[in-house]
Amino acid sequence: MAKSTKKDVEILLVNAEITALPERKLIKTRNLVCVDLIWPRRGIARKSAAREAVIRRGKVDFTSEEWAKRVLLREEIEDHSAIAVSITESVNVQKLKRFARLTAKYALRMGADFMEKAMVGYADIASSPIDALSAMVGEKDAPEAIAQGVIDISVVSFDNPETLINIPLKRPGEDKIIGTMVVALRILN
Repeated sequence: MAKSTKKDVEILLVNAEITALPERKLIKTRNLVCVDLIWPRRGIARKSAAREAVIRRGKVDFTSEEWAKRVLLREEIEDHSAIAVSITESVNVQKLKRFARLTAKYALRMGADFMEKAMVGYADIASSPIDALSAMVGEKDAPEAIAQGVIDISVVSFDNPETLINIPLKRPGEDKIIGTMVVALRILN
């Protein structure tokens, strides 16, 4: 059996640009940006994070924000992993508040489960944002993804302490690239 290679990494938002959407609704909108780290380790299918982004004229730049707002995940990965991103359609303040409440609800529920099972195993509190979004999916006014993309981390060189990763974005169910999301992958060890 081959020895697995473990690395501690951070994933930070850098910028995003959506250039080929027929909608002209991106002049100034609030959207949710969701990022999944797929199969970071054995037994962990995904780690997820989501946050609000204000998109102006199809672009959003996160580089002027402080680290605490840009960092999405800090995780140990081993072997083969991937990063998946999605951007939802414009969401109003009420949807953002509902998303925040649902995220808190799922985090508290998982925290309670963690305390109950502390002697046996571990809970995955990081999946709370995605659980909150999935709870909203059944609703008629749930935000839909307007752009999504995925990239295999194995194509990334781990020679540099920080690597910028360009993730091509597509409309769900289509093959045409409509923009890019750039994330920074920092090696911590």
